[in-house]
Amino acid sequence: MPPIFRLRAAVATLVSIAVGFGVAIAQEQTTPGAMEPGAGGREMMERQMMCRADQHIDGQLAYLKTELKITAEQTPQWNVFADAFRADKEKNARLCKSTENEQTHAMMMSAGLPESLEMTAVRLAARLESLRAMEVAVRPLYAILSPAQKKTADEIMKGAPGF
Repeated sequence: MPPIFRLRAAVATLVSIAVGFGVAIAQEQTTPGAMEPGAGGREMMERQMMCRADQHIDGQLAYLKTELKITAEQTPQWNVFADAFRADKEKNARLCKSTENEQTHAMMMSAGLPESLEMTAVRLAARLESLRAMEVAVRPLYAILSPAQKKTADEIMKGAPGF
């Protein structure tokens, strides 16, 4: 299967998961008792974790670099990847923090279905842009990795947040 079709299939899967997740949240919020104390705590915690994506970036990069056993010859391409990774995590954290306040959250929850879908589409578009930026940074690095390094990258980076 050509890479573009694999990418499209992956994007379609991500969109389906995100839409399903949005439906599940909407159902949970309309379920009797959803406003009881403690309800929505999981959602709030997930949102807070996403908003802290810019914390420990250097530690994450150090871990990846060590696990991948990046060589001196690979360091220039690693640095390009690391800069893109850092910029992406910082951008996503800023976006999340800008919508984290209670007033914005309340507005999102009280929006009608069309507006809610529009807000979800905007978030998904931002996520897709982020994935595409990471793909641009990963491809050249991945191309210069040894087979053993590629295996490690596949094991520890596939499915990880941001990839």
